[in-house]
Amino acid sequence: MSEKTLYDFENENLNDYKPIEKEAFRKAVELNDKLIDAKTILEEISYGWEEYIAFLEDEKISKYCEFKGQDTIDFDDELLNAIVKTLKQSLNNANKAIGYNSKKIKINRAIDG
Repeated sequence: MSEKTLYDFENENLNDYKPIEKEAFRKAVELNDKLIDAKTILEEISYGWEEYIAFLEDEKISKYCEFKGQDTIDFDDELLNAIVKTLKQSLNNANKAIGYNSKKIKINRAIDG
């Protein structure tokens, strides 16, 4: 397999390639750009999670604090459960939407046969 990446072809003249090869390259570049954008967004979300968890712990809202034997503040259980339920559901939905493993398997099959 070639050691080249899409980036190695970006400044190359593609006139010698067939139209289907040019289209595959263009689509791959577009998809790669979206994946880079998604990576950036996921990194921001990960940072947001870390901030939120720290907030919960600092304000003694988290059940985790209770588990560690720390005192927690009075916080409406129904609201806390709604927050947790919604965040869990959103996280699960995002994970399913990414479907990383199945896409990795498919791309490997497309390349390796």
